[in-house]
Amino acid sequence: MRAIALRGLWLLAVVGTARAEPGPSQTQDISSASMCDSIDSVPVTFTIDYQSAIQGIFNANCVACHTNTAPPLPAGLSLDPGVSWSAIVNHASSQRPGLVRVVPNRPDLSLLFHKVNCAVPDVGARMPYGGPYLSIQDQALIHDWIAGGAPSGTTDTIFRSGFEIRD
Repeated sequence: MRAIALRGLWLLAVVGTARAEPGPSQTQDISSASMCDSIDSVPVTFTIDYQSAIQGIFNANCVACHTNTAPPLPAGLSLDPGVSWSAIVNHASSQRPGLVRVVPNRPDLSLLFHKVNCAVPDVGARMPYGGPYLSIQDQALIHDWIAGGAPSGTTDTIFRSGFEIRD
């Protein structure tokens, strides 16, 4: 079962595989985030392929620094193709181990989303470092991918299609 927040309501959806998902008691809130960009004007994307969409954002904006081929590796994080997903999903931050880089279904608790969408001064600079920052569309895509369960393949839209999932 997967819980999905829809404007204050929680729905449970049966998905292909069951797994324990971190809840608020298992992760720290990112309360220091400020000066966040609004993604409200971007329509929700329900079907997102990790390799083409999310890895594509990383390839275009992040791997110049976050690559295994150019030490030292900032924040111990490689966003290279083939290793990025396992380095971010359910993986603790090296800067603040109580924070998780990506908490599936919870962009509000995911450090990655906050680092590309807001200033989070107590966990390093906004990314990409020094700008230019990601477009609102790319920020929204990362948000929606996380909200869709952050899969390594394509998000499952069976139970989400047609619902507004942003808070």
